[in-house]
Amino acid sequence: MKTKEKSKNACKKIYYYSDPLNDDFAGTNIKTKQVGENFQFLHKSLFWRFLSFIAYYVVAFIPVWIFVRIIHGVKFKGKKNLRKVKGPKFFYGNHTQIIDVLEPSIISWPRRNKIMASPDVVSIWGIKNFVQMLGAIPVPNNIGALKKFKTAIDYDYKRGYDIYVFPEAHIWPYYTGVRPFSDVTFSYAISLNAPVFAFFTAYSPPRSIFKLFPHKTTKTIYISEPFYINTDLPRKEAKKDLRDRVYNWMLDCSKKYNTYEVIQYVQVDKKEK
Repeated sequence: MKTKEKSKNACKKIYYYSDPLNDDFAGTNIKTKQVGENFQFLHKSLFWRFLSFIAYYVVAFIPVWIFVRIIHGVKFKGKKNLRKVKGPKFFYGNHTQIIDVLEPSIISWPRRNKIMASPDVVSIWGIKNFVQMLGAIPVPNNIGALKKFKTAIDYDYKRGYDIYVFPEAHIWPYYTGVRPFSDVTFSYAISLNAPVFAFFTAYSPPRSIFKLFPHKTTKTIYISEPFYINTDLPRKEAKKDLRDRVYNWMLDCSKKYNTYEVIQYVQVDKKEK
């Protein structure tokens, strides 16, 4: 259960939560549609791929770059680490704003990317095809569709797309910690023997240009060195090992780089709600 409350500090809100794995503070209120076995995760036609190319590089990329880099002033640290891997990669990062889904296009440029996304992204009338053309692959909410979902992930990776995952799953705006997440999504990287990068969004005090906006922060995205799968371990242990290394790197970033809190998250017992 979750609630929001203004704190006595005018510049800070308090969000109360009881379930760090499932509470969500995105506030989108979208009526989620079913993403099941009949959903088309994979589009192979040349016409679709042509439209997707136009949507990504011609229609979307420049406005996204302006929105992220200029309007929001997002900074990126560690992009040089990506040069250590020439082919496609998996990325795992924390989820603190809705615009997080726009930033992978800048991290991976000029390589295209696919993002494992909430079914909400294909639940909004009129934009389902467009968001898929831009790279969204909705995570099915029907276990019967998981095989088709994995086939789409494997196909896109082998075609050279970077694959992005937000393992925390839910959005906690401006959260400065790292929420616990399982190793489930790391199975996709394991099965492809793919190199993995972690990225972490950190918040620091707003720069002078933003001081008129009390809830603004300086948002910086840090990118790790590559993580490689420990092939000496059995698959199950290798998956946990990879998850733990990524999680610990993100936790270290949280301690080093998060220096500004605009929302305080307080855990309470469900019985108190």
